[in-house]
Amino acid sequence: MLTCAVVFGIEVLFVTFVHVKFAALYALLIGVPLVNAIVTINVGADATGTLPTAAARLERFVERTWAIIVIDVAITLVGQIGFDTASAPDAGDILLGVLVLFLAAMLVYAEPFAALEKDVQTLTVVPFAFLRSMMLCWVNMPRILSLFMIQIAVTIVQLELAQFSARAGTQTVMLVTLAYVTVASAPLAALFTVAYLDTAAQERRSQEDRR
Repeated sequence: MLTCAVVFGIEVLFVTFVHVKFAALYALLIGVPLVNAIVTINVGADATGTLPTAAARLERFVERTWAIIVIDVAITLVGQIGFDTASAPDAGDILLGVLVLFLAAMLVYAEPFAALEKDVQTLTVVPFAFLRSMMLCWVNMPRILSLFMIQIAVTIVQLELAQFSARAGTQTVMLVTLAYVTVASAPLAALFTVAYLDTAAQERRSQEDRR
């Protein structure tokens, strides 16, 4: 919660003093990955018994945050394209949108991989994160669909909050959206991290059984 509060404060300062179009969107594209990085690194380190010191976790944060920002922006764009395409009246566009949304769902493990995997080169962490996430999806597809439905539910709540706060003006909508998305990103990041670690363990057990 302290992380969310600090990031929210930075986002508000950004949209207040940086007068550009879509300032709130830019603030979220940077702020949310920061929350994701901190939560994922700490949850993953606690769960696996790695990075025992604060210095080691800070080093991992500095080393991998750029990759998490890139991955988060890419997934956000893919998801937005999918939602927009699926909302079209044409049946072909709806099918294409669903496929794009499914691709976005298959990338949910990319950020945990980028934050927690130690045996990967820094410059290649992004493509390997996408590839690894898509591979792990097939280990437990029902889990991916469940995580995807949770994401959709969070998005629907965001839209409802925006409509409810619209009566108070544009500034209120912006603040409510920033606060909600920033706070909601923390438990989502923790959930995806735990799911990633459990799915990776499930994959290892399956490989051992085959041997």
